[in-house]
Amino acid sequence: MFIKPLEELGARYLFFLRPRRFGKSLFLSMLEQYYDVLKQGEFELLFKDTYIGRHPTEYRNCYAVLRLDFSSVKVKGSLKETEEEFEFVVNESLKGFAERYSSYVGREIEIDPELSGTNNLFKVRMQFKRLGVKIYILIDEYDNFLHEILVGEGRDRYEEVTHGTGFVREFFKVLKEGTS
Repeated sequence: MFIKPLEELGARYLFFLRPRRFGKSLFLSMLEQYYDVLKQGEFELLFKDTYIGRHPTEYRNCYAVLRLDFSSVKVKGSLKETEEEFEFVVNESLKGFAERYSSYVGREIEIDPELSGTNNLFKVRMQFKRLGVKIYILIDEYDNFLHEILVGEGRDRYEEVTHGTGFVREFFKVLKEGTS
């Protein structure tokens, strides 16, 4: 019953800040199933006895869903190594996304292994925008490794990553640039 009120907010970005073990990842999984255009044929099976199954919104099964999970990003010896780990996770998520949605959009979605995950994300978003296909982006554990940097390496190192031209700042900048 929370999907419709979330949609009615009209917010371009939503953040779920809850304590550990509170069901955030499970909630994101439910949103993924609800909004994924490829799950249209499974809607009845997945949601039949739920409130949203009986009261679906107009946005049900309308998006290509990109799910990013940063729980596996580990803080390495140097910031460059941590950045490479982060970009690897983004690229791997994009590869899975490309495999799932290539047939849906009727063309191969290219992920360039020579590019950073952030640059590939920009390319994929532009491809989908040209095709008129909206992407719903879900990010889980976005703060996991950032907290590790803040606690383990201090505020200056944290700000180096999240401010100015830091790689996390650049990533979120790319996310925000193409939203509508």
